[in-house]
Amino acid sequence: MKWLIALTVIAVLGGMAYVVAGFKQALDETGKERPVACSKAMAGIGWELPGNASDQRCTEVGGLFPPTWSGSFRIPRADARSWLASLPGDRSRPVNGAGPDGIAEREKGLNLSIDHPPGRPQVDVVSVEVRWEGKDSAVVTFETFDY
Repeated sequence: MKWLIALTVIAVLGGMAYVVAGFKQALDETGKERPVACSKAMAGIGWELPGNASDQRCTEVGGLFPPTWSGSFRIPRADARSWLASLPGDRSRPVNGAGPDGIAEREKGLNLSIDHPPGRPQVDVVSVEVRWEGKDSAVVTFETFDY
């Protein structure tokens, strides 16, 4: 009987140590930026990375709280507007000067702000900027925010 009590105590203490170690690791990682595949970041937002994206550099900040993402990649300039227009989410607070699709055209590119994209866990806002890089290429940058 004593060995059964000892085994139970060891199991409980081991489980508690495991939980504390996991909590400590999550706490240590909170607020730290780490590289992540842009396809993972886009999936987290509830979007798809364009198939022709190149020079991808994305990060994730996580830990105790739901993750946030940011990053950049290049796509052909000709595909930029149609990709932005295809992104799901609420466009009820368009950026200044936006058209009916929520996209604002600027001399140097495009801007879009989307509230509550469909990803899980859901982020509050995604800000997307497209900067023209000559006549054929565009750099897309994005950042998610939670309020």
